[in-house]
Amino acid sequence: MRAIKCLFILFGLFCISVTASFAQTSAVTTENQTVIEEDKTIKVKVKGVGCSRDIKAILNNVGSVIGVKTCETVKKGATTTFSVTFNPSVASEKAIYTAVEATPGCSNQTARPYKVKL
Repeated sequence: MRAIKCLFILFGLFCISVTASFAQTSAVTTENQTVIEEDKTIKVKVKGVGCSRDIKAILNNVGSVIGVKTCETVKKGATTTFSVTFNPSVASEKAIYTAVEATPGCSNQTARPYKVKL
């Protein structure tokens, strides 16, 4: 029984260490070289945000995009600014913009009231 517990603990530590090593950068291998792509951070201005539930919905929707590491509110208001950090080899700015504009409104779930201000 102790051996099984030890194996589970060791496996968990291994998974954590592997995840941590890929947290900041990812390697893209080509024929003769390995290129390290660092995470990219962009500011996204969104029009149509009216309340804190709108902000939370956008944060959740953008955070669910594969490759997005963090999504935070920088400035609140009618035009709210978000800071989004993502892995450019997995996610794109266009995917992030699409996620913002696909977020349903908090008062009307069928409406898509948010627009990215370019």
